[in-house]
Amino acid sequence: MYSLEEKICIVCGENEITSAKFFQLWDMFDGAEAFVSEIGKSLPAEQLLGNNLDSLTQSLKSSQIDRIVEKISANGITAVTWFSSDYPQTLRNIDEPPYILFCLGDTKLLSTECLSIIGTRKVSSYGRRITKDFTAVLSEYFTIVSGLAYGVDSIAHETTLEKKGKTIAVLGSGVLNVYPSANQGLADRIVQNDGLVISEYSVRSSPYPYHFPHRNRIVSGLSNGVLVCQAPAKSGTNSTVDLALDQGKDIFVVPGEIYDSGFAGSNHLIKSVQGACVTTPRDILEYYHINAREIAQQSYQMSIEEQAIVNALSIGPLTFDELVLKTGISPADLNFLLAKLELRSIIAKLAGNSYRLYGGIK
Repeated sequence: MYSLEEKICIVCGENEITSAKFFQLWDMFDGAEAFVSEIGKSLPAEQLLGNNLDSLTQSLKSSQIDRIVEKISANGITAVTWFSSDYPQTLRNIDEPPYILFCLGDTKLLSTECLSIIGTRKVSSYGRRITKDFTAVLSEYFTIVSGLAYGVDSIAHETTLEKKGKTIAVLGSGVLNVYPSANQGLADRIVQNDGLVISEYSVRSSPYPYHFPHRNRIVSGLSNGVLVCQAPAKSGTNSTVDLALDQGKDIFVVPGEIYDSGFAGSNHLIKSVQGACVTTPRDILEYYHINAREIAQQSYQMSIEEQAIVNALSIGPLTFDELVLKTGISPADLNFLLAKLELRSIIAKLAGNSYRLYGGIK
């Protein structure tokens, strides 16, 4: 099933050899067979790995290699390595690419069009609404990538599952040691619904603090762009954005209340990154030239009340008060429904609290 090169990656991954050290090691030897047979006698390898060399050398014995490979396979784990044909091209071009990804779920998602949705663990009610509303629309067009943390990450994964979309969770721990442990059920549901849970760390690796900023390069690297739903001034979200900018990825940020410290990082990014501000998923769809009108017609089933709004607007723009009269919907419910239809690029809000059909429905 795996080539010798791939088996070497699996063994090195299980021995917690970092990406930087792996590629240095690989360049020391003339191919996979030389790597296995000569590493134990290599002074440069000893200088690089120190006491870890003995453990790696033992693991690279033929009987041990096969045992390690069989063990991960028995747990339903697939290893996608630097030498695999299905290794994602998006990661080959980043600094310090992972040489291995231990995967639970559908590895084909690694080659799909992805968008990362990230943000604070301490999400506000407004940030929660932003995340749910944007994810509900964007998950129809992209595989949603996030980090399975509390807050924005979890909401993005959960909303994608609710909308029958596909999502990838990138862990800072091993795939058989999900962190936070309270999200084990969410990880299981992602896999059960043809999503993907991945990690470059050994399958039972502990969630060391330094893993998380390092894994963020994979979150951004897999994606065309990164959407920040809520970030305070000091946040791991900002490190992901910095990595994404270095990788040449697109940055999108939803603005927040200027007096809310929970959005200080978000609002600073809007000032710092030209063109980053987005206020509706349609902004992102239009940026990527996605024909929201055509897809919305095919995939979105409107409620009776939503259809009544669309029917009323089919004769031309109407004010909010006129819509209340024509549809018979209460002002509170109408506000909610108009927001939903606007997020789905079906209607557009005009000056003077008026609305018109945007293009989601002919």
